[in-house]
Amino acid sequence: MCWQIVLLLIAVELQLHASSNEAIASITTNDLLKHIQVLASDEFEGRAPGTPGEDRTLDYLLKQFKSMGLQPGNPDGTYFQNVPLVGITGQLEASLTAGGKPLEVFLPRDCVIWSKRVAPKSSVLDSDVVFVGYGIVAPEYHWDDFKEVDLRGKTILMLVNDPPIPDPNDPTKLDEKMFKGRGMTYYGRWTYKYEIATKKGAAAAIIVHETGPAGYPWAVVVGSNTRENMDLKSGGGNMDRVAIEGWMTADTAVKLCAAAGEDFQTLKRRAMQRDFRPVPLNAKATFTVTNKWREISSRNLIAKLKGSDPKLKDELIIYTAHWDHLGRNPSLQGDQIYNGAMDNASGTAALLELAEAFTKTRPKRTVLFL
Repeated sequence: MCWQIVLLLIAVELQLHASSNEAIASITTNDLLKHIQVLASDEFEGRAPGTPGEDRTLDYLLKQFKSMGLQPGNPDGTYFQNVPLVGITGQLEASLTAGGKPLEVFLPRDCVIWSKRVAPKSSVLDSDVVFVGYGIVAPEYHWDDFKEVDLRGKTILMLVNDPPIPDPNDPTKLDEKMFKGRGMTYYGRWTYKYEIATKKGAAAAIIVHETGPAGYPWAVVVGSNTRENMDLKSGGGNMDRVAIEGWMTADTAVKLCAAAGEDFQTLKRRAMQRDFRPVPLNAKATFTVTNKWREISSRNLIAKLKGSDPKLKDELIIYTAHWDHLGRNPSLQGDQIYNGAMDNASGTAALLELAEAFTKTRPKRTVLFL
């Protein structure tokens, strides 16, 4: 998280609510650093949900919010909202063929896969691979990468982020009227890609990783998805979700497309056009994920600053950050703790500073810090 941007947004927001020098002055780098040092300390053990690190984290945040005089924000009159989770650990197998020949694939060097289905085994066998561009259906932009092509049972290969459409008046810039230019829309998020794959009935959804468009290197994909992953506990055990989700390196995608008789860069350029249609590749994919899972009880923390205007106090402005990180890995030699100073002790510290600043103003609407 960029502190300068965070502080600018906080300052602008406070100026909109009240011109308060005291509120602005309360936001300091020393206070931000103090919170980050506590939250990212070894004592907090990487803040994994369902661990003593969660308890220490929530105790610290609750103490801070109470010291500011903030009220409980949960409708039941408490500061906490229970969040039932499922922790899933999978054993993975993957194979690809292209042009009728096996394509060498190593996990997690070339590809990372998982299944969010709470089931002992999820398999996709000999599934046709189809390149679907950015995998986006966005009516407001008159954009549909699928063109009603039947993708049930297929493995779809997608590009990360939004289509980078050049500005027609200045090709050196992106068109602000298309997918917000340089700003990523929800269509560009990996979560959306898997959601649309589910809607289209795909068997597997693989996103091609590129560091620039993704915003993080391949190491983040590997580190985040080759360990126990957590998902909200659902009544159906996610069985209606696409069976296999994952990422593939751009180098592997280039090799796959070439072996299937296609040029990856050419496909990318075609995917930037509204008239793009899914491209079947002369390739097949087989994936198997064997899952073990456990139930985890976690919590959200919600603090409230009541609005001052009787007509507007029932309207809510919500500021949020995620307090959790990856915890610790006892299989590592030496340092086993993922301290998470940037992700997301910095964001949580900014939220605390924003809450403190708001207490020195009289916002008309109720403000929730979640």
